Amino acid sequence: MSVKLDVYIFREDNVSIAYSPALDLCGSGYNDDEAKESFHITVTEYLNFGISHKTLVADLRSHGWKVRSLSQRKMTSPSLETLLQTNDTFRDILENKDYRKESQPLPLP
Repeated sequence: MSVKLDVYIFREDNVSIAYSPALDLCGSGYNDDEAKESFHITVTEYLNFGISHKTLVADLRSHGWKVRSLSQRKMTSPSLETLLQTNDTFRDILENKDYRKESQPLPLP
């Protein structure tokens, strides 16, 4: 199963950044492709750590995810409105950066 994950790509200080407000994770690189690859590695490590340490559900919930059952794969990412209210970094990106939004699948265990 996978969930659609919005990723915002922008440049800051000559660095490309790929950022997911729903997970509050990012990757960076010299160009957009490197930033997306770095982001993919970050998310993979995040999922692996959360699964192996049994902290994934609690961490997702702390980021506003609705997780009814990991085993049944019933979860929903936070809404755009929630993210705008709770995530200053995301609000700054939308208000002050030239960004591009991409939706990527987030493979869930």
